[in-house]
Amino acid sequence: MKINFRNLGYAAAAVLTGLYAFSGCNESTILGKDLIPGADKVTVLDTTINSLITHNIAVADSSVVTGADVYTGALGSITDDIIFGKSHGFLYTQIGLPEEKFTFAGTGQVLDSVVLYIGADTTWFGENQPLNLKVYEMNEPNFKIDSYYTYTRPLSYDQSKMVGSISTYPVYPKDSINIYGEKRPPSLRIPLSAAFGNNLLQQRADQAFLNDSAFKVYLNGLAIVPDTMSSKTMLFPILNNGETRVVVYYKNSENDSLKAEFPFKSTSSGHGNYFVRNYTNAEVANYINTGKPEGDSMIYLQDAPGIYTQVQIPGLENFPKSVINQAELVLTEISSGFGGKDQLFDEPDRLMLYRYITHDSLGYMLDYGNPSQPNLAYFGGNKTVISDVGGIKIVQYKFNIARHLQFIIDKKMDNSVLKLMSVSNRYAIDMKRVKAGGGNATPPANIKLRIIYTQL
Repeated sequence: MKINFRNLGYAAAAVLTGLYAFSGCNESTILGKDLIPGADKVTVLDTTINSLITHNIAVADSSVVTGADVYTGALGSITDDIIFGKSHGFLYTQIGLPEEKFTFAGTGQVLDSVVLYIGADTTWFGENQPLNLKVYEMNEPNFKIDSYYTYTRPLSYDQSKMVGSISTYPVYPKDSINIYGEKRPPSLRIPLSAAFGNNLLQQRADQAFLNDSAFKVYLNGLAIVPDTMSSKTMLFPILNNGETRVVVYYKNSENDSLKAEFPFKSTSSGHGNYFVRNYTNAEVANYINTGKPEGDSMIYLQDAPGIYTQVQIPGLENFPKSVINQAELVLTEISSGFGGKDQLFDEPDRLMLYRYITHDSLGYMLDYGNPSQPNLAYFGGNKTVISDVGGIKIVQYKFNIARHLQFIIDKKMDNSVLKLMSVSNRYAIDMKRVKAGGGNATPPANIKLRIIYTQL
């Protein structure tokens, strides 16, 4: 590793100020009184290490599960991200009876309509374009609430039993609906077939409507399947927000405007999310799982389950014996240059940095602080917009790792590989992503470590 050490004098400070303003790395650091050495010939130095090695990794994430007590998911398709490729989310859910031994009111029932409502976030990822969805009856064996499902396994549904379809836009905050005088919050609304509704009307209280167990034998669940060829939007269902249900609107021989609600029940309704990343023919395909000794020149990070980056800083263990005043790891976005796509596909609000204790075991960075009460204001990792000129937005992420570096120099910790990843503050499956300069990218676009230290 080649490291250039320079005395932090007036002229050098001026040069550094200009360099970092140009590179977007960070502003000049002003040392506090407690960090300025006295007349003991101790020298304060400033250096930037540009020889980091980065590897982008795309593997199945065993920490991401669906079902059981995970009620959020992703539903839809992103097919037009030429940098990160395609993503598809399939949603599965059961519904329950309005009550045990349920019976539709009166006699001579006539169906008006039947609608599947899915509770959903009013934010989305991608384009504000129509999303094509189809609904099928499920036939997944042993589909139940107390099972976790891996996001990589599709659950089974009967393609001969399509009971609904729609081309719909994302859910908006003002998409509330008034039904028979009752105002309901925004949700995704999918009309189901008359045949499905009429079949429900024919069920009896001593058979399919006896209890939830009997009902699930009759209706195993519903699979909501996206168009994987052309859709450009990903929605985020929230199944347990009180809005997920099937509603049968009907009349009988005596009354109009009747309805029966078959709700999602958080204590008994099975559910799951099948989620697929497809990097074929995307730019990122050339930069994942390469295993190149020199590393990857670009960094690609996605919210889980997606891509993370392993970071090595060779030679830190040979750093001169010093007191580390500041050590700042800096990651800078590289604009894709594809006409507004960076605005559609937003960057992560936060990145996270871990250290590997073993090849597959992670530990917190020392600078993170107590994991139960982390010092995030100091540790960093938040998205900062450093340029937004002409519609081209550039963001940057910084981590303070001075304590980590100090322990390495003091031989109290190995110079292990680090794991850099995107962290969603919303859901287990999320979509934000960022492209940045890798370890061997040309400065100032590359990931770098700036160190201000007092050499002993």
